[in-house]
Amino acid sequence: MTMLTQKKLNLQMKILKIAKGLNKFTLPDILPMLEENEKTIQKALNDLETLNQIKKISNTEYLYTNFKKRVNKPVHTSQSSDSDIWLTIPEVARLLNIQEETVKRNCLKGNYVVKPNKTADLEGKYLIKRSSLKLYDFLEDSERCAMDKEVKKLFHNKEEERLYVVGSDRGKEFIYRYLKLFKLTEGMNCRELRSFLELIPLKNPKLKVSYSAFHSKRKKYQTEGMLGIFPKYFMPDNKNEEPNVRRNLNRLPKVYNLATTEQIEIIYKCFCFGIPASQTAKIANMGNTTTETFYQYIRAKIFDKQYQELVEHFDSDPQIPQVRIFLNDVPICIYCYGDKVFITQKALKTKLPQRSQQPEEVKEARRLYNLLYRKKFMASMRKCLDHHLAVFLWKELNPNFEDQLNLIYELIHI
Repeated sequence: MTMLTQKKLNLQMKILKIAKGLNKFTLPDILPMLEENEKTIQKALNDLETLNQIKKISNTEYLYTNFKKRVNKPVHTSQSSDSDIWLTIPEVARLLNIQEETVKRNCLKGNYVVKPNKTADLEGKYLIKRSSLKLYDFLEDSERCAMDKEVKKLFHNKEEERLYVVGSDRGKEFIYRYLKLFKLTEGMNCRELRSFLELIPLKNPKLKVSYSAFHSKRKKYQTEGMLGIFPKYFMPDNKNEEPNVRRNLNRLPKVYNLATTEQIEIIYKCFCFGIPASQTAKIANMGNTTTETFYQYIRAKIFDKQYQELVEHFDSDPQIPQVRIFLNDVPICIYCYGDKVFITQKALKTKLPQRSQQPEEVKEARRLYNLLYRKKFMASMRKCLDHHLAVFLWKELNPNFEDQLNLIYELIHI
């Protein structure tokens, strides 16, 4: 496969991701999110239109049409059918990422289908039917059955099998992706593995994973087994420990009380895709101010994490930063320690002598400065410009969508 065809496929995949989030869009809507020029993007849109991935509604508007049709066929497997799956209250709380008291309140209101618990293996007085929950079930029955057959061969015990069965389709697909890759990459060295992970998304986009994410998950899988590859926002039930992930509204901003779990997940996904807050508000059916507050909180969390790492490096090895000017009059300090680049609006102070940056660090800082300088900055970014720049760097270091989404859940919900 030539480099040109590979670039075309990558551009088409990016456009489809953005189109799926926006549903209806125009060429000026997606131009700021892509690095290519207008002509190449227009050609990619024409190619997608011929493949029936998108549809042209008017002279300027396009519509995303590549939705999977739900097939209402009876499922013969007893474990994968929703009618046979009954969950406990703690399992529903973890699955929906809400508190147990909220689940009990919804049961009293009649929002869920409930029955008394007669099985001795499960805790609690009542069980809740899984099909009565509002989950992101987007897989077809045939896809779900084929995926379940492959994954069930790798379970260590019955508890892990139950935790997989009660999960949403998003959690199942996440686990299936890594287990499938573990099978395909057995016996590969580092070079073969890197080239394989770059080429596999062209054949199967569902198996797209970065090298760093694959390496960390494989280590956890070798030490912890199946429990090591569960996503942070889909942690399994452990009777001996308290749940690590819970929507604790006392330590989150008050704006989290105004949104449902589904709306919060949509906002996180749109933030990772780089969709502006005004368009995200339409997708999530929320106000512009509320959505912008969510975006500000996510940016602040990303900046705080980078700032903590910078302080740790600076305390052990003080450094003189490079100062660059953005928006004509806003000075930004750039620190570089090895391959890592950090950004602050004010220089760090210390009584110890500060060293100048090494030639390799200067090159790395210049390279990232050139990338940041090409970005489009608005006047509204002036107050928290260091937060916006930190997000640009964060996305440059973590280009994969799944990695970004997992990191956001780790920063906020843990």
